[in-house]
Amino acid sequence: MLKSVALRFGAAEGDEPLQFTPGPMTVFVGPNNSGKSLALREVEEFIESGGDSLRHIIRRLGIKLPSDAVIEQMLRSRAVGVKDGATAENEITVLRLRSPGEYSRRRATDTAEPLVEATVDIAALLAAAQNVDHPTDEELDIICRDLLGLFTLRLDGQTRLALTQPQAAADRGANPTNHLGVLFRDHEARARIREITADAFGLYFVVDPTAGSHFRVRMAERAPMDNDEEQAADDRSRAFHGRATDIAEMSDGIRAFTGLTAALLSADYRIMLVDEPEAFLHPPLTRKLGRRLTQLAAERGANVLVATHSPDFVMGAVTSGHAVNIVRLTHRKGLAGARMLAAHKLEAMMRDPLLRSTGVLGAMFHEGAVVCEADADRVYYQEINDRMLSHRSGGADGCVFLNAQNKQTVRRIIKPLREMGLPAAAILDLDLMKGREDFRDLLNAAFVPQVFWEPWEEGRRRLHQKMNNAHYKDGGIYRLNGEAREQFEQLLDNLAEYGVFLVPAGELECWMPELEVGGHGPEWLTQVFNRMGMDPSEGGYQRPGSSGVWRFMQRVAGWIADPRRRGMRAESVPVERQLAPPEPAGPGVPVLNLETVHPLEPEPAPAPLPSDPGPDDGVRQAVA
Repeated sequence: MLKSVALRFGAAEGDEPLQFTPGPMTVFVGPNNSGKSLALREVEEFIESGGDSLRHIIRRLGIKLPSDAVIEQMLRSRAVGVKDGATAENEITVLRLRSPGEYSRRRATDTAEPLVEATVDIAALLAAAQNVDHPTDEELDIICRDLLGLFTLRLDGQTRLALTQPQAAADRGANPTNHLGVLFRDHEARARIREITADAFGLYFVVDPTAGSHFRVRMAERAPMDNDEEQAADDRSRAFHGRATDIAEMSDGIRAFTGLTAALLSADYRIMLVDEPEAFLHPPLTRKLGRRLTQLAAERGANVLVATHSPDFVMGAVTSGHAVNIVRLTHRKGLAGARMLAAHKLEAMMRDPLLRSTGVLGAMFHEGAVVCEADADRVYYQEINDRMLSHRSGGADGCVFLNAQNKQTVRRIIKPLREMGLPAAAILDLDLMKGREDFRDLLNAAFVPQVFWEPWEEGRRRLHQKMNNAHYKDGGIYRLNGEAREQFEQLLDNLAEYGVFLVPAGELECWMPELEVGGHGPEWLTQVFNRMGMDPSEGGYQRPGSSGVWRFMQRVAGWIADPRRRGMRAESVPVERQLAPPEPAGPGVPVLNLETVHPLEPEPAPAPLPSDPGPDDGVRQAVA
C-alpha cells in the first residue's frame, strides 16, 4: 500500500533527498542514534495523522491502493455491523483491533476493554481513493484513517516477549478482543504459523482454549490431527494440550520468534513496522526470521519496514528471493545521510568466503571501519585506538577494525563498504608501492579520481626505484633524503586524503622503536603489548602521544570523522585541482594542495535533525 517513501536528505550534503519504492521488505540499518527506529515511528505517525505529524526523517509517503472491490472486501473483513439508519452499501462499522503490544502489561484474567469501533463511509473512501496520486488534505486524512490505519501494525523490541502471554478469551459468539482470539478463529493462519515454527525449531504452534477464561500458546511435538483436537473443550483436546509445552516455560528466543510471527499473521496487515526483530534471537534464528518475514510480505503484497542492528537479519532478507531495500541512515556533526544499498551486491559479497569471514556486513552498523591487511595489524591498531579514546586523545569512535587477510583483499572490502556510505579507511604497509597493479587497484577501490592516477603512478615508480627492498621493511621513507623524501611524503598525504594510509616507516613492526621489540607478526605483537603495559596505574604504561603511531591513528580517525571526506564515491575534480602549483616539489609527484584534516580539533555538538518545514514543503502530498 506504499508507493514511495521520500526522506528529507540524501547520501551527502547537497545531494537530492533519497526517495525509493518499498518492496516486500525495507531494512533500515546504520549506527546507533542514526534514526532507524524514529523512521518507523514517523511512518506510523504519518498514517495516524493523515500526514499532519511533525517529522525529521520521513518527508512524505506515496500511497498505492488496490481496486475498489478489493478495498471494500478488506473493510468488510473487519466489519462488525451497520450503523443505525445506514445501508450496508454506504456505511459499515469496523473493528480497530488494538496492537498486540498494548497487551504487554495485562494479565489473562483482566477484563478486556472494549475495542474501538468506527464507522467507515465506503462511498467517501472510494471517492478519495480516485484521487490518491494528488489528494487534498481531507482526502488524505480519509485514506489514512479509514483504510491504511486499519491495516498497519508496529511492533517494537520492548513488547516482543509479551506477544505470547495468555490473553483473555471472548465469548464464542463475540468479536475477538486480541490477536490470539483472532488466530483461534483463523485456521489457515494457525497452520501457516505451525509450518514456520516447525521449520525454525521443530515444534508446532497451537492455541490452547481449555482454561476457558483465556487463551494460552503451547508448542507441541506434532501438529493437531484436526481443528477439534486443538479447539474443542473435550478430553481429546485436553490430552493433546497436556502433552504440549506452555511457551512460558521455553526460551526467550522461541517466545520472541513465535510471538512476532503470530502477531504479524493475526490479521491481514499490509504495512508492518518492526523494530529490532532480532531481539532475544541467536544468529541462525535471526536469519530465518529475516527470510520468513520477507516471504510473508511478498505473498501478502504487503510492505514490511524494519529497523535492525543485525547483519544476520539483513542476510536472511536478502537471500529470500524477493525484492529488498536496504537503507543506511547516518547522523554525524549535524549532517544526516541516507543511502540505498544494493541488495544484490551484499549477496555477492556474502558468497565470497574470504569477505564473509571478515564480518564485513556487520560494519554497516558502525560509524566507520578500519581495514588492515593482517590480524596482527588489526589487533595493534585497535589497541592504539582504544587507548586514544580512553585518554581522550582523538581516536575513531564507534568503528570496527577488520582483518582483510592480505593486501589484495583490502580493496575488495573498502570499496563495497564505501558504496554503502560507510567510511572505510585502509591501513597498509609501505611495500604496497612495489607493484603498479596493486597500487592502481587500490586507487580505484578508494574512488581516487582517474585524473590523479598517472601522476601518482609516475611518482610511485620513480620513488620505488630509489627505495632499497630492505627499506620497505625498516625505515621506509625516512631512509630517503631531501627531495625524494618530500615527494614520498606528499604522495602519502595525497593517499590519506582518500582514506588510504600507508605506514611511513615501512610496516607494522616499525612502530615504537623505543621499546626495542624484535620479531614479526604475532611474536612482535605479544612482546610490544608487554612493553606497552596493560595497567594504566603502572609507570611503564604507554599513553597516547603526539607523534609516531599516535599521530598516524589521529589522521585515520580524522578522515573517518569528517562528513565531507573524499573517497566515498566517484567525483569530478575542478580544473584548478588537476594542475600542479607553480613550483612543484620535484619532477615526481605534483603537490596538489589538498585540504589537511585536523582530527584533534574538538567536534562541534551535533545539530538537531531538521524540523518539518510545514505544509508548503509538500509533506501532505501522497506521491513525490
